[in-house]
Amino acid sequence: MLGNLIISISTHSRSFSTMVAGRILYGLGSGTITVVQETILGSWFKGKGLALTIAIQITTSRIASFLSMGTAIPIADRFGFYGAAFWANFLVCALSFAINIVYMMAMRRIRKDTPDNMLNRLRTKHRFNPRLILFFFGIYWMFIVESFTLGGGWNSFLHINSELIKLRFGVNDAVAAWSASVSQIMPIFLVPFLGWFFDTYGLRTDMLMVSSVLFTVSMVLLGFTMVTPIIGLVIFSISLALGPLAEITAISLILPSSSLGTGLGIYKSSMSIGSTIVDIVIGVLQDRGSRLIEDSKHSYNYVMAFFVLWGVLSTFVASSIFFTDRFKWNSLLRCNAEERVDTYHTVKEKINRPMLYVMSPNWREYVSKWNYVPLVVLSALLVTSLALFASKLA
Repeated sequence: MLGNLIISISTHSRSFSTMVAGRILYGLGSGTITVVQETILGSWFKGKGLALTIAIQITTSRIASFLSMGTAIPIADRFGFYGAAFWANFLVCALSFAINIVYMMAMRRIRKDTPDNMLNRLRTKHRFNPRLILFFFGIYWMFIVESFTLGGGWNSFLHINSELIKLRFGVNDAVAAWSASVSQIMPIFLVPFLGWFFDTYGLRTDMLMVSSVLFTVSMVLLGFTMVTPIIGLVIFSISLALGPLAEITAISLILPSSSLGTGLGIYKSSMSIGSTIVDIVIGVLQDRGSRLIEDSKHSYNYVMAFFVLWGVLSTFVASSIFFTDRFKWNSLLRCNAEERVDTYHTVKEKINRPMLYVMSPNWREYVSKWNYVPLVVLSALLVTSLALFASKLA
């Protein structure tokens, strides 16, 4: 909320530095809120019911994104000032803040009515040990790579899709904004159904592969054909509906409850790192395009070629997750509701093994040098994203 307030103020002062400060605060808050929401849902709902509850959360988010993209220009036109759309966004954030206060008060009341012995059991169950990060499974880190690639691609494309539609297909700002909002519309209708589908039939890894393929196809259609952009945006939107729900619910199945918040936090962090790096890359690629007004529709050629290659890379990662789940996890992430009960018992010891390792006095003996590799790579990418951002800001 504070970040949005600063951004709204910056529209009056026309201060770029103020706007950047507001965006940084906004990013810190929005990322934290999402992780907290999904961790709470993952704690309340484990296994059946988890996908549906997270689906409702994602649907609500997509409805807000769809409405914000579609109404930004009408609001600005109505008040004769582009900053009016930012103030509308601030009011929505203020409402969200009020709802959070209500939730906190409700949880405090529930806590008072909960017996002390039950509270102690819950604290023990959800107590996190930082050493657990060193024992996260290989398939989890594969989801982190997929979040970096596919998630970074999703977010970066959503940042430029309105201008892409305007330049490539020669439409005005209002039409471009409403057309671009189509990229957010399919999750609104599909995600609740997918929540039930994942809970009932599984197939999370299958849908993740489909999501990566659809992302690649949509980039080809939008970047290298003159087919109406609505088709490409709808295909992208389906990819956006399938992928996040499959990833989040899969991570919730393979991580212990005590490390779920950390696991989802790393997942969101990798997506943001990927988005930051891809944003800067596509900006550089766009600058290499034609600078002539009559050739403006071609200025995204390099960008869209990059997105296609990025989609191919994410498809490869998704395929690797599929085969790892099949051969090393007894298809836990593909199982339907009935099969998952039996399959979970076969891998339960594997899932709980890290908890035994970290509790051992000789826990270092169970850590190999390969356990540090994902953390080193992720840290290097984080530093790279911050360095690139700082260099472009300077």
